[in-house]
Amino acid sequence: MMKTIEHIGMIMDGNRRWAKSKGFNSYKGHEKGADVFVDVCDWCMQSNIEYLTVYAFSTENNKRPQIEISHILGLVEKFFASKIDLCLQKGVRTRAIGDRTQFDKKTLAIIENAEALTVHCTNLKVQIALNYGGRNEITRAVKKLANDLISSKLKVDDITENILSTYLDTSGIPDVDLVVRTGGAENKRLSNFLPWQTVYSELYFSDILWPDFSQEEFRNALDYYASIVRNQGK
Repeated sequence: MMKTIEHIGMIMDGNRRWAKSKGFNSYKGHEKGADVFVDVCDWCMQSNIEYLTVYAFSTENNKRPQIEISHILGLVEKFFASKIDLCLQKGVRTRAIGDRTQFDKKTLAIIENAEALTVHCTNLKVQIALNYGGRNEITRAVKKLANDLISSKLKVDDITENILSTYLDTSGIPDVDLVVRTGGAENKRLSNFLPWQTVYSELYFSDILWPDFSQEEFRNALDYYASIVRNQGK
């Protein structure tokens, strides 16, 4: 019997290299990658995976050319605005994690509307990491915790790992069982993706670029997870 995966994380790497290999502008890779993301949601539901978190745009990605950043955020807006009916039909809850202070009012309104409309969906809970960095998330969490200490909502002796985790963007979401990173052997790292939530995650690195990620390779990742004996320090 295959071990159950409750939460899978995806680092969707290789969009720009895929586009370059095809002679396209980089945004074509992101567009194709967005289509693959929709497919992955279906594959997760078919595999009875309850949570999916994808790394769509990191805090470090803000160093990229502005035209590319604008296009990626445009795709994000398009997804949240145009796929809501499909999410509701399939029972997919969508939410964004990351630092929202950098979003303009239009983008933020689109995201918050999608979150509100899908809040009661239960077939798959999808977290899209936008302007996300693990260190940034932990820093923001510590600031919120510190404010609660100052206001006496919390005592120092109350602080535990479980309490601190409630201040993270992923509060209420189980830790990641399996992280899948596409894009090739030269990128065997997590790149600031959910450092708190992946301390005991299994890691699967695929040589396939994200726009070419297939259901077969998805199944290969699940089979890899099933082959691992997870002691988690025990």
